[in-house]
Amino acid sequence: MCFRDYSTVQIVQHCLQQGKEGEYWDFKQEWHKRIQDLLKDIICFANTVHDKKCYIIFGIADNLKIVGMTEPRKKQADIIDALSNLHFAGDVSPKISVETVMISGVELDVLIIDNVERTPVYLNRDYGNMKRGCIYARVQDRNTSNNGNADMEIIENLWRKRMGLIKPPYEYIIDRLKNREEWSDYDGDFYNVYKPEYRIHSYQDDEQDTLVAEFYAYTQINTSVSYSCIDIIANNTVLDTYQIVHLDGGRLHVPVPEWGFIGKKEGYNGRYSYKFYLSDSPRYELLKFMYSHEKQEQKIAYDYFMRVVLLFESEAEKNEFKKYISSNLNQLKSLISMDTKVYDTSDLRGTEKRVVQERLKIGAALNKILLQWRKLNKTL
Repeated sequence: MCFRDYSTVQIVQHCLQQGKEGEYWDFKQEWHKRIQDLLKDIICFANTVHDKKCYIIFGIADNLKIVGMTEPRKKQADIIDALSNLHFAGDVSPKISVETVMISGVELDVLIIDNVERTPVYLNRDYGNMKRGCIYARVQDRNTSNNGNADMEIIENLWRKRMGLIKPPYEYIIDRLKNREEWSDYDGDFYNVYKPEYRIHSYQDDEQDTLVAEFYAYTQINTSVSYSCIDIIANNTVLDTYQIVHLDGGRLHVPVPEWGFIGKKEGYNGRYSYKFYLSDSPRYELLKFMYSHEKQEQKIAYDYFMRVVLLFESEAEKNEFKKYISSNLNQLKSLISMDTKVYDTSDLRGTEKRVVQERLKIGAALNKILLQWRKLNKTL
Protein backbone atom coordinates (compact mmCIF):
# COMPACT_ATOMS: atom_id res chain seq x y z
CA MET A 1 0.00 0.00 0.00
CA CYS A 2 1.30 3.45 -0.95
CA PHE A 3 0.41 5.50 2.14
CA ARG A 4 0.73 8.84 0.33
CA ASP A 5 -2.45 8.07 -1.65
CA TYR A 6 -4.62 7.71 1.47
CA SER A 7 -5.99 9.89 4.25
CA THR A 8 -4.73 9.48 7.82
CA VAL A 9 -7.97 7.71 8.78
CA GLN A 10 -7.51 5.21 5.94
CA ILE A 11 -3.88 4.64 6.95
CA VAL A 12 -4.87 3.91 10.58
CA GLN A 13 -7.57 1.52 9.38
CA HIS A 14 -5.09 -0.25 7.12
CA CYS A 15 -2.55 -0.63 9.93
CA LEU A 16 -5.20 -2.08 12.26
CA GLN A 17 -6.26 -4.56 9.58
CA GLN A 18 -2.72 -5.97 9.51
CA GLY A 19 -3.22 -7.25 13.07
CA LYS A 20 0.33 -6.38 14.09
CA GLU A 21 2.91 -3.60 14.20
CA GLY A 22 5.16 -3.02 11.21
CA GLU A 23 8.10 -1.13 9.77
CA TYR A 24 5.92 1.90 9.02
CA TRP A 25 3.74 2.02 12.12
CA ASP A 26 3.52 1.32 15.85
CA PHE A 27 0.59 1.14 18.30
CA LYS A 28 0.50 2.67 21.77
CA GLN A 29 -2.39 2.84 24.23
CA GLU A 30 -1.07 6.03 25.83
CA TRP A 31 1.53 8.66 25.00
CA HIS A 32 5.01 8.04 26.39
CA LYS A 33 5.37 9.12 30.03
CA ARG A 34 8.97 10.24 29.41
CA ILE A 35 9.72 12.59 26.51
CA GLN A 36 13.13 10.96 25.94
CA ASP A 37 11.42 7.64 25.17
CA LEU A 38 9.17 9.33 22.63
CA LEU A 39 12.11 11.10 20.98
CA LYS A 40 13.99 7.83 20.72
CA ASP A 41 11.03 6.20 18.94
CA ILE A 42 10.91 9.14 16.53
CA ILE A 43 14.62 8.79 15.73
CA CYS A 44 14.21 5.04 15.14
CA PHE A 45 11.40 5.68 12.66
CA ALA A 46 13.45 8.39 10.96
CA ASN A 47 16.19 5.80 10.40
CA THR A 48 14.32 3.56 7.98
CA VAL A 49 15.64 2.63 4.54
CA HIS A 50 12.28 3.08 2.81
CA ASP A 51 11.10 6.47 1.51
CA LYS A 52 7.75 6.65 3.27
CA LYS A 53 6.28 8.43 6.28
CA CYS A 54 5.92 6.50 9.53
CA TYR A 55 3.12 6.52 12.09
CA ILE A 56 2.80 6.03 15.85
CA ILE A 57 -0.89 5.54 16.62
CA PHE A 58 -2.05 6.26 20.18
CA GLY A 59 -5.22 4.87 21.72
CA ILE A 60 -4.74 1.24 20.68
CA ALA A 61 -4.49 -1.47 23.35
CA ASP A 62 -2.00 -4.36 23.21
CA ASN A 63 -4.74 -6.61 21.81
CA LEU A 64 -5.25 -3.97 19.04
CA LYS A 65 -8.64 -2.88 20.34
CA ILE A 66 -9.52 0.79 19.83
CA VAL A 67 -9.78 2.16 23.37
CA GLY A 68 -8.70 5.79 23.17
CA MET A 69 -6.49 7.62 25.67
CA THR A 70 -7.15 8.59 29.28
CA GLU A 71 -3.75 9.99 30.33
CA PRO A 72 -2.34 13.42 29.31
CA ARG A 73 -1.68 13.78 25.59
CA LYS A 74 1.29 15.45 23.90
CA LYS A 75 1.04 18.56 21.78
CA GLN A 76 2.79 18.86 18.43
CA ALA A 77 4.49 22.12 19.45
CA ASP A 78 5.99 20.51 22.58
CA ILE A 79 7.42 17.59 20.60
CA ILE A 80 8.93 19.90 17.96
CA ASP A 81 10.43 22.02 20.73
CA ALA A 82 11.95 18.93 22.41
CA LEU A 83 13.47 17.79 19.10
CA SER A 84 14.95 21.24 18.53
CA ASN A 85 16.81 21.00 21.84
CA LEU A 86 18.66 17.83 20.81
CA HIS A 87 22.08 18.01 19.19
CA PHE A 88 21.84 16.13 15.89
CA ALA A 89 24.91 15.39 13.83
CA GLY A 90 24.95 17.58 10.75
CA ASP A 91 21.80 19.34 12.00
CA VAL A 92 19.71 16.60 10.36
CA SER A 93 16.64 16.20 12.56
CA PRO A 94 13.32 14.40 12.07
CA LYS A 95 10.23 16.37 11.06
CA ILE A 96 6.94 15.43 12.71
CA SER A 97 3.28 16.36 12.87
CA VAL A 98 0.37 15.24 15.06
CA GLU A 99 -3.18 14.59 13.88
CA THR A 100 -6.28 13.51 15.80
CA VAL A 101 -8.66 11.15 13.98
CA MET A 102 -11.95 9.53 14.87
CA ILE A 103 -12.20 5.75 14.42
CA SER A 104 -15.31 3.86 15.57
CA GLY A 105 -16.37 6.91 17.56
CA VAL A 106 -13.07 7.04 19.48
CA GLU A 107 -10.40 9.75 19.24
CA LEU A 108 -6.91 8.54 18.34
CA ASP A 109 -3.73 10.62 18.12
CA VAL A 110 -1.41 9.91 15.21
CA LEU A 111 2.22 11.03 15.31
CA ILE A 112 3.53 11.26 11.74
CA ILE A 113 7.29 11.08 11.15
CA ASP A 114 8.27 12.45 7.73
CA ASN A 115 10.65 10.55 5.51
CA VAL A 116 14.29 11.57 6.03
CA GLU A 117 16.58 11.40 3.01
CA ARG A 118 19.82 12.37 4.76
CA THR A 119 20.05 9.27 6.93
CA PRO A 120 21.36 8.12 9.31
CA VAL A 121 19.97 10.48 11.97
CA TYR A 122 22.02 10.38 15.17
CA LEU A 123 23.10 12.55 18.10
CA ASN A 124 26.48 14.10 18.74
CA ARG A 125 25.63 14.53 22.44
CA ASP A 126 24.17 12.00 24.87
CA TYR A 127 20.50 12.38 25.70
CA GLY A 128 18.63 10.20 28.19
CA ASN A 129 19.65 6.62 27.44
CA MET A 130 20.72 7.49 23.90
CA LYS A 131 24.45 7.71 23.31
CA ARG A 132 26.24 10.11 20.99
CA GLY A 133 27.27 8.52 17.71
CA CYS A 134 24.93 5.53 18.13
CA ILE A 135 22.49 4.85 15.32
CA TYR A 136 19.03 3.74 16.42
CA ALA A 137 16.82 2.31 13.69
CA ARG A 138 13.47 0.68 13.00
CA VAL A 139 13.67 -2.79 11.43
CA GLN A 140 10.38 -4.57 10.76
CA ASP A 141 8.47 -4.06 14.06
CA ARG A 142 11.51 -3.61 16.33
CA ASN A 143 13.58 -0.61 17.48
CA THR A 144 17.26 -0.68 18.32
CA SER A 145 17.75 -1.09 22.08
CA ASN A 146 18.91 1.89 24.16
CA ASN A 147 22.37 0.51 24.84
CA GLY A 148 22.85 -0.99 21.38
CA ASN A 149 23.55 0.07 17.83
CA ALA A 150 21.87 -0.84 14.58
CA ASP A 151 23.34 -3.77 12.64
CA MET A 152 26.17 -2.84 10.27
CA GLU A 153 24.06 -3.82 7.24
CA ILE A 154 21.31 -1.43 8.33
CA ILE A 155 23.80 1.38 8.91
CA GLU A 156 25.34 0.81 5.48
CA ASN A 157 21.91 0.94 3.84
CA LEU A 158 21.07 4.17 5.67
CA TRP A 159 24.21 5.77 4.24
CA ARG A 160 23.30 4.37 0.82
CA LYS A 161 19.90 6.00 1.17
CA ARG A 162 21.56 9.37 1.86
CA MET A 163 23.56 9.01 -1.35
CA GLY A 164 20.55 7.91 -3.40
CA LEU A 165 21.98 4.46 -4.07
CA ILE A 166 19.01 2.36 -2.96
CA LYS A 167 16.41 3.89 -5.28
CA PRO A 168 15.55 2.35 -8.65
CA PRO A 169 16.79 4.50 -11.56
CA TYR A 170 13.36 5.98 -12.36
CA GLU A 171 12.72 7.04 -8.75
CA TYR A 172 16.24 8.45 -8.52
CA ILE A 173 15.79 10.56 -11.67
CA ILE A 174 12.42 11.95 -10.57
CA ASP A 175 13.82 12.70 -7.11
CA ARG A 176 16.85 14.53 -8.50
CA LEU A 177 14.66 16.77 -10.68
CA LYS A 178 14.15 18.81 -7.51
CA ASN A 179 17.79 19.95 -7.82
CA ARG A 180 17.88 21.81 -11.13
CA GLU A 181 21.58 22.56 -10.77
CA GLU A 182 22.36 18.82 -11.05
CA TRP A 183 21.20 18.79 -14.67
CA SER A 184 23.14 20.03 -17.67
CA ASP A 185 21.54 21.01 -20.97
CA TYR A 186 23.08 19.58 -24.13
CA ASP A 187 21.46 20.06 -27.53
CA GLY A 188 17.98 20.31 -26.01
CA ASP A 189 18.41 17.25 -23.79
CA PHE A 190 19.34 17.06 -20.11
CA TYR A 191 21.68 14.71 -18.30
CA ASN A 192 22.51 14.37 -14.63
CA VAL A 193 26.01 15.72 -14.01
CA TYR A 194 26.71 13.07 -11.35
CA LYS A 195 25.13 10.20 -13.26
CA PRO A 196 25.35 11.06 -16.98
CA GLU A 197 23.67 7.77 -17.86
CA TYR A 198 20.46 9.31 -16.50
CA ARG A 199 18.97 11.51 -19.21
CA ILE A 200 15.84 13.40 -20.25
CA HIS A 201 15.48 13.19 -24.02
CA SER A 202 13.16 15.55 -25.90
CA TYR A 203 12.01 14.80 -29.43
CA GLN A 204 9.29 15.40 -32.01
CA ASP A 205 6.86 12.62 -32.91
CA ASP A 206 5.04 12.80 -36.23
CA GLU A 207 1.83 11.63 -34.56
CA GLN A 208 1.90 14.70 -32.30
CA ASP A 209 1.50 16.99 -35.33
CA THR A 210 -2.10 15.83 -35.84
CA LEU A 211 -3.22 16.69 -32.27
CA VAL A 212 -5.54 19.62 -31.67
CA ALA A 213 -5.37 22.11 -28.80
CA GLU A 214 -7.10 21.10 -25.58
CA PHE A 215 -9.41 23.56 -23.81
CA TYR A 216 -6.75 25.06 -21.48
CA ALA A 217 -4.87 26.40 -24.53
CA TYR A 218 -7.61 29.03 -24.85
CA THR A 219 -6.59 30.69 -21.58
CA GLN A 220 -3.47 31.95 -23.30
CA ILE A 221 -2.79 35.20 -25.16
CA ASN A 222 -1.54 33.09 -28.08
CA THR A 223 -3.82 30.05 -28.44
CA SER A 224 -1.56 28.16 -30.85
CA VAL A 225 -0.02 24.96 -29.47
CA SER A 226 2.39 22.24 -30.48
CA TYR A 227 3.30 18.89 -28.93
CA SER A 228 6.43 16.83 -28.38
CA CYS A 229 7.58 13.92 -26.23
CA ILE A 230 10.07 13.44 -23.42
CA ASP A 231 11.72 10.13 -22.55
CA ILE A 232 13.15 9.41 -19.09
CA ILE A 233 16.25 7.32 -19.82
CA ALA A 234 18.70 5.29 -17.74
CA ASN A 235 21.56 3.43 -19.41
CA ASN A 236 19.89 3.86 -22.82
CA THR A 237 16.68 2.23 -21.55
CA VAL A 238 13.51 4.30 -21.81
CA LEU A 239 11.81 4.12 -18.40
CA ASP A 240 8.84 6.37 -19.12
CA THR A 241 7.52 8.76 -21.76
CA TYR A 242 5.52 11.97 -21.30
CA GLN A 243 3.63 14.03 -23.81
CA ILE A 244 4.59 17.71 -23.64
CA VAL A 245 2.35 20.59 -24.70
CA HIS A 246 3.91 23.90 -25.75
CA LEU A 247 1.48 26.72 -24.87
CA ASP A 248 1.24 30.42 -25.67
CA GLY A 249 3.15 30.07 -28.92
CA GLY A 250 5.93 28.07 -27.23
CA ARG A 251 6.47 30.25 -24.14
CA LEU A 252 5.32 27.58 -21.68
CA HIS A 253 6.24 23.87 -21.85
CA VAL A 254 4.43 21.45 -19.50
CA PRO A 255 3.55 17.75 -19.38
CA VAL A 256 -0.02 17.28 -20.56
CA PRO A 257 -2.22 17.13 -17.42
CA GLU A 258 -4.38 14.10 -16.67
CA TRP A 259 -8.13 13.81 -17.21
CA GLY A 260 -10.59 13.69 -14.33
CA PHE A 261 -14.35 13.18 -14.42
CA ILE A 262 -17.25 13.97 -12.12
CA GLY A 263 -20.78 12.67 -12.59
CA LYS A 264 -22.60 9.43 -13.21
CA LYS A 265 -20.79 8.73 -16.47
CA GLU A 266 -17.10 7.93 -16.52
CA GLY A 267 -14.76 8.42 -19.47
CA TYR A 268 -14.26 11.22 -21.95
CA ASN A 269 -18.01 11.77 -22.25
CA GLY A 270 -18.45 12.27 -18.50
CA ARG A 271 -20.83 15.06 -17.47
CA TYR A 272 -18.05 17.19 -16.00
CA SER A 273 -14.55 16.75 -17.41
CA TYR A 274 -11.48 18.50 -16.05
CA LYS A 275 -7.69 18.33 -16.12
CA PHE A 276 -5.42 17.95 -13.09
CA TYR A 277 -1.98 17.26 -11.64
CA LEU A 278 -1.04 15.52 -8.39
CA SER A 279 1.61 17.55 -6.56
CA ASP A 280 3.36 14.36 -5.36
CA SER A 281 3.50 12.76 -8.83
CA PRO A 282 6.42 12.38 -11.29
CA ARG A 283 4.37 14.31 -13.86
CA TYR A 284 4.24 17.37 -11.61
CA GLU A 285 7.93 17.07 -10.67
CA LEU A 286 8.69 17.19 -14.38
CA LEU A 287 6.49 20.27 -14.74
CA LYS A 288 8.39 22.06 -11.96
CA PHE A 289 11.66 21.10 -13.63
CA MET A 290 10.57 22.56 -16.98
CA TYR A 291 8.84 25.70 -15.68
CA SER A 292 10.69 28.78 -14.46
CA HIS A 293 8.59 31.28 -12.49
CA GLU A 294 11.49 33.74 -12.70
CA LYS A 295 10.78 34.25 -16.42
CA GLN A 296 7.88 36.70 -16.49
CA GLU A 297 6.36 35.50 -19.77
CA GLN A 298 6.38 31.90 -18.53
CA LYS A 299 4.87 32.89 -15.21
CA ILE A 300 1.98 34.75 -16.85
CA ALA A 301 1.28 31.81 -19.17
CA TYR A 302 1.50 29.37 -16.26
CA ASP A 303 -0.89 31.39 -14.08
CA TYR A 304 -3.46 31.52 -16.90
CA PHE A 305 -3.05 27.78 -17.46
CA MET A 306 -3.53 26.86 -13.79
CA ARG A 307 -6.75 28.89 -13.52
CA VAL A 308 -8.55 26.02 -15.24
CA VAL A 309 -6.30 23.08 -14.30
CA LEU A 310 -6.56 21.59 -10.80
CA LEU A 311 -3.58 20.78 -8.57
CA PHE A 312 -4.28 18.19 -5.86
CA GLU A 313 -1.95 17.46 -2.97
CA SER A 314 -2.43 13.70 -3.37
CA GLU A 315 -4.63 10.99 -4.83
CA ALA A 316 -6.45 10.85 -1.48
CA GLU A 317 -7.32 14.56 -1.66
CA LYS A 318 -8.53 14.17 -5.24
CA ASN A 319 -10.82 11.30 -4.27
CA GLU A 320 -12.23 13.16 -1.25
CA PHE A 321 -12.82 16.31 -3.32
CA LYS A 322 -14.54 14.28 -6.01
CA LYS A 323 -16.91 12.84 -3.39
CA TYR A 324 -17.64 16.35 -2.12
CA ILE A 325 -18.38 17.72 -5.59
CA SER A 326 -20.55 14.72 -6.49
CA SER A 327 -22.70 15.55 -3.45
CA ASN A 328 -22.74 19.30 -4.19
CA LEU A 329 -23.26 19.51 -7.94
CA ASN A 330 -25.62 22.46 -7.55
CA GLN A 331 -22.74 24.54 -6.19
CA LEU A 332 -20.69 23.67 -9.27
CA LYS A 333 -23.60 24.38 -11.65
CA SER A 334 -24.18 27.75 -9.99
CA LEU A 335 -20.56 28.87 -10.39
CA ILE A 336 -20.50 27.72 -14.01
CA SER A 337 -23.68 29.64 -14.82
CA MET A 338 -22.33 32.82 -13.19
CA ASP A 339 -19.01 32.70 -15.09
CA THR A 340 -19.11 35.53 -17.63
CA LYS A 341 -15.41 35.46 -18.57
CA VAL A 342 -14.89 35.50 -22.33
CA TYR A 343 -12.11 33.40 -23.88
CA ASP A 344 -10.95 33.76 -27.45
CA THR A 345 -12.33 30.67 -29.16
CA SER A 346 -13.01 32.39 -32.49
CA ASP A 347 -11.18 29.68 -34.46
CA LEU A 348 -13.63 27.02 -33.21
CA ARG A 349 -17.10 26.17 -34.48
CA GLY A 350 -20.21 24.33 -33.35
CA THR A 351 -19.91 21.51 -30.80
CA GLU A 352 -16.14 21.87 -30.44
CA LYS A 353 -16.52 25.51 -29.43
CA ARG A 354 -19.30 24.72 -26.95
CA VAL A 355 -17.31 21.89 -25.32
CA VAL A 356 -14.14 24.03 -24.97
CA GLN A 357 -16.07 26.93 -23.41
CA GLU A 358 -17.85 24.58 -21.01
CA ARG A 359 -14.61 22.90 -19.89
CA LEU A 360 -12.96 26.28 -19.32
CA LYS A 361 -15.82 27.25 -17.00
CA ILE A 362 -15.78 23.86 -15.26
CA GLY A 363 -12.04 24.14 -14.56
CA ALA A 364 -12.33 27.67 -13.18
CA ALA A 365 -15.34 26.75 -11.01
CA LEU A 366 -13.69 23.60 -9.63
CA ASN A 367 -10.57 25.58 -8.69
CA LYS A 368 -12.69 28.08 -6.73
CA ILE A 369 -14.53 25.31 -4.91
CA LEU A 370 -11.28 23.41 -4.21
CA LEU A 371 -9.81 26.50 -2.52
CA GLN A 372 -12.92 26.98 -0.36
CA TRP A 373 -13.12 23.26 0.45
CA ARG A 374 -9.50 23.20 1.64
CA LYS A 375 -10.04 26.21 3.91
CA LEU A 376 -13.16 24.59 5.37
CA ASN A 377 -11.37 21.31 6.06
CA LYS A 378 -8.49 23.09 7.80
CA THR A 379 -10.86 24.80 10.20
CA LEU A 380 -12.68 21.60 11.17
